[in-house]
Amino acid sequence: MSPNRSSPHVLMLGAGLGGLSLAQALRKRGISFEIFERDNRDLERPQGWTVSVHSMVEDMKESVADDMPPFNTVDHLDSVDIPCEFAYYNPDSTAKMGYRDDGSRTYMWANRSTLRKWLSTHIDIQYDKHAIRIEESDKNVTVHFKDGSSAMGDILVGAEGVHSMTRKYILKGNDPVQAEKLFLVSGDVHLTKHEMEEQMTLSHSSYLVDFPGADDGKTYHLFVGLDKLSPPNNEKKPGQAGADYYFHLTGEDDGANCDGFWTYSATREELCEFARRQARDLPERFRCVIGKATAERMKRPPVRLNTLIMDSLPVGRVTLLGDAAHVMTPFRGEGGCHAMKDGLNLARAIDKIDKGDDQSLREALDEYQKEMIKRGCGAAAMSSKEYTTAIDHEKPDSRAVAGMAMVALPQERVVL
Repeated sequence: MSPNRSSPHVLMLGAGLGGLSLAQALRKRGISFEIFERDNRDLERPQGWTVSVHSMVEDMKESVADDMPPFNTVDHLDSVDIPCEFAYYNPDSTAKMGYRDDGSRTYMWANRSTLRKWLSTHIDIQYDKHAIRIEESDKNVTVHFKDGSSAMGDILVGAEGVHSMTRKYILKGNDPVQAEKLFLVSGDVHLTKHEMEEQMTLSHSSYLVDFPGADDGKTYHLFVGLDKLSPPNNEKKPGQAGADYYFHLTGEDDGANCDGFWTYSATREELCEFARRQARDLPERFRCVIGKATAERMKRPPVRLNTLIMDSLPVGRVTLLGDAAHVMTPFRGEGGCHAMKDGLNLARAIDKIDKGDDQSLREALDEYQKEMIKRGCGAAAMSSKEYTTAIDHEKPDSRAVAGMAMVALPQERVVL
């Protein structure tokens, strides 16, 4: 920013991946901000599982201050120095297709809690701040919280996810979020070192298998992912060597977005038994994680899948980023990357703004929003179609992610 300009004060709602990326990029630029999180600091924030990190890795490294820990420490395989990879399998074939990092650490998988902790470095998050009302004027914007407090700034950024109150404010109560006709049955397990090595031989980070359900013959997707490695076995922590894994069993049903759909009322025992039944005809190597699942570690209520696609946003002092602007299904592994990219791009836009020049504010935010909507909502549209699009082994470029085409991967035995 030119020394002759004064920067705006930025308010952010939501301390997720996108909001914290914006906060770090603003911190490096010396632009003042406040970031508010609805959750209480003392409560365990639901983090989900791992997130695929790509396409913005170098940008992130360049956009944060030098006092940050190395970014590669968020890599869930950093401690064992194995490249991250995603693999796709057809259970009737031995072919292993997918993506693997080339050693540059520009394609990684990160435990979401670890990534959020890294992004929180030196950031003063104000917790237990439930926003209930926004007031916008020609000169500033004010957000009011449930606890009776308020904050005033020059720009307000809604980064609160799919149920964003800020988006509803901007769109005057309209909500274009569309529920997908897909359901998820999810759980997590702890694997021993030997079991972990078997799974990492299938794929270092995660893999996907398409298969017909044993009970109903419908098409299901089984996604299995490494969440985090456990500490090495030692006297203080006997039996802890291994890793935490998770699985998502995805199916399609016209009633899946209705509150009365069976997965929302099912017990954990019923969800666990359903996953085991449908996957029982899969080759044994793919059934390991589901086979070790226990009822108490099933996700309940199950995650709902949504898609948000918009053509444009009105330009003012209030804007959006991440899932608040373009929520997408997880089938391309791009939601987290686009949220973080939004934050880094928005910081650059804000850096162009002169606090006393409304025209510079409108121009900078308009440019940011147009690029963000085109990129983010375009990715949301592609991700929504991904579930029903078969992977074409003859045309791997059709499943390119972050410029990487799906290629044949070596099937190497992993021994740690």
